[in-house]
Amino acid sequence: MTPTAITLSGLTGALAGLSYGNPANPPVIALHGWLDNAASFTPMAELLDKFHVVALDFPGHGQSAKRPRGTKYHLTDYVADVAHGVEDLGFSRFHLMGHSLGAGVAIVYAALYPEKVQKLVLIDGIGPISAPPEAAAGRLRKAVDAGLEAVRADGRAPAKPRQWPSLVAARRKASPLSEAAAELLLKRGTTQFDKGVTVNADPRIKHPSPLYLTEDVVLHFIRQVKAATLLLLAKDGMVIHRANTAERINAFSNLKVVECPGQHHLHMDDAAAITREIEVFLQE
Repeated sequence: MTPTAITLSGLTGALAGLSYGNPANPPVIALHGWLDNAASFTPMAELLDKFHVVALDFPGHGQSAKRPRGTKYHLTDYVADVAHGVEDLGFSRFHLMGHSLGAGVAIVYAALYPEKVQKLVLIDGIGPISAPPEAAAGRLRKAVDAGLEAVRADGRAPAKPRQWPSLVAARRKASPLSEAAAELLLKRGTTQFDKGVTVNADPRIKHPSPLYLTEDVVLHFIRQVKAATLLLLAKDGMVIHRANTAERINAFSNLKVVECPGQHHLHMDDAAAITREIEVFLQE
């Protein structure tokens, strides 16, 4: 299945994405993880042929526009991006799917707009990162300083193009995933030049977040989720052994948990097995 490239208006610039399948089928909006892009759902979307999957690039990722100078990439802003994208797409009700960061954004969106989300699928992600209140001042200081440095750096020499093999190796080092998965992400997330490739992602997405939600606030959002939810936990992933995972699981009102073999990008590395779980859940 060859995806169709789409471009939505976006809140802070063009919001790009990939559309898979027949638009007459039930819609599924898919939200990728940090440093990834819409192509992370290609292996799964090609198998979910009974649905119309629309995978979005968050701002600063993939083919979407970077945020304006002096602005931040905060989780709550991503939620607003999704809300605007939903309006552009014209979906009144749909399934929502998210991996990692995308799962955190999906939970908050589903809590805010329960009337729009029919079912929710979380792939190795169970909500935003949290931090205690006493960490807030130090975190905000780091974020402000990083933003000031980025403004001072405007106009400096751009990053030099890199060679493809080294870029693939670096992507796999950042998060364990197969070589094929890394190449799929990089093909959408880079631009080819005569002397090599450059990464499209805005370097500012690596800046410290200005504010983490407290764990109580995260649990509040989870409790507001009304949609039936499927959580796919990778047995060698990033979520299953976290201290707060059990409490977050218990906070959902209607949750099915499936532990799956694999690492954090299990939806790319073993798409067939993951897709079977999702397809059964969405059709129940």
